[in-house]
Amino acid sequence: MTIKPPGTATLIGVGDVMIARYQADLLDPAAPVLQAADFTFGNCEWPYSEEAGDTHPVEAHLNDDVEGDDLFTPGDPEAIRLKARKGFNVLSFANNHCLHAGYRAFLRSMDVMREVGIAPVGAGRNLAEALQPVYLQSNGVTVAFVGCTSALLPGTQAGRRTPGVAPLRRHSYFRQPNWSDWGLAPQVGTLVDRDDLAAVCASIRTAREKADIVVLSVHWGLLEERVAIADYQREAAHAFIDHGADLILGHGTLVTKGIEVYQGKVIFYSLGKFLMKGPRPAGNRPIGVKAEASKEGSRDIAQEKRKGLAARVDIENGRISRVAFTPTFADEASRPSFLQASDPMFTEIADDLRVITAAAGLTATFTTASDRIVIS
Repeated sequence: MTIKPPGTATLIGVGDVMIARYQADLLDPAAPVLQAADFTFGNCEWPYSEEAGDTHPVEAHLNDDVEGDDLFTPGDPEAIRLKARKGFNVLSFANNHCLHAGYRAFLRSMDVMREVGIAPVGAGRNLAEALQPVYLQSNGVTVAFVGCTSALLPGTQAGRRTPGVAPLRRHSYFRQPNWSDWGLAPQVGTLVDRDDLAAVCASIRTAREKADIVVLSVHWGLLEERVAIADYQREAAHAFIDHGADLILGHGTLVTKGIEVYQGKVIFYSLGKFLMKGPRPAGNRPIGVKAEASKEGSRDIAQEKRKGLAARVDIENGRISRVAFTPTFADEASRPSFLQASDPMFTEIADDLRVITAAAGLTATFTTASDRIVIS
C-alpha cells in the first residue's frame, strides 16, 4: 500500500447519474476508478423512497405529456446505496428531477444519502440548508462543495420554510443584432438572477474560510445547440471563481460542453451524462421538455447521451496541482466505464471537446497524458 504525503488527494467529478430503474451491476465497470479517489462527486438525478409518495404540485402536469402510468415515481433507495458502495461520497441533489416524486421522496433521498456516508449538496429542508456548503476531509485535505441549479420548475426552489433546491435562476431578454439595420429578428440574451447569484457567492465565501479547496456544482445549460454556452453561464461562472471557487463542475445538458480556464481555474460547463437509466426511453427529446437536444440533426443523440467526461483532479499540499478529464462511455445497458487512450472512443470524445471548446470561444488547451487529457 502506497502512503501518500499529507495534503495529497485525488478528486473525481462526473455529471448526471440517473438510476430511475435499479440494476445492481450499473456501476461495476466504473467502480475501481470511482473507489480509488478520495473525493468522488456526481449529480443524483432522481428521487428515491420506499413508498410511492406524491408528485410535486408544480410538476404534476408533466405527467400529462406521457402515456401510461405516472412517470414521476420514486426509484428504489438501493440505487443510492449502490452509489455509496461504488465510491461516491458527495452528490448534488440540485436539479430538475429531484422533486418529481414530491417532498417526502425528496427528503427521504437525502436521508438515505447521509445514512450511507454520502453528503448531499444543493438541496435541503429550507434555503439555508440548500445553500450550506458540505465539507469532506481526507489525508489532511478539506474540500467544500456548494451546489445550485438553473434547471428547475417554478416553485421547486427552497424557501425560508419550504424544502427545495438552491436556485440560480436566469432571465431572458431580446436585443437588437445591430442598430444600423431595422426589421431584423431579435437575438435572445440571458442574465443570471442577481439575488440568487449573491446567495451562492456568499456560500462560496463561507466555504473558502474553512476549506482548502472549494468546488461549485451547477445544473444548467442549453440543450438545443451543441456548442453554445449561455451568457448567464459565463457571467455566473466567472463570479463564482472571483468569490473563491477553485473548480466548477457543470452538468445538466444531455451532451458535453466546452471547457474554460478563467483566472487559472477550470470550468467544466457540462460533464454530460455519466449514467442514464431513465424511467423509460426518451429518444432525442428529454421527458417533459418540448425541444429536441442538439437539433442539428447530424448527430446520433442516443449515442451522444452515453458519452461523458470525468474530471480528474490532483491535489498536492492542499491545493489543486492538476486538472484533467477522462472520457467516459456507457454501454447499451447504461453501464459507464472510464475509457483508455487506446480506445477509439477516447480520441473521438477528446477531439470533440477540442472542437466545441474552440467554437465557443473558450480559453483552454488540452494535452494527452496516459488515460487522461490535461487542461491548461
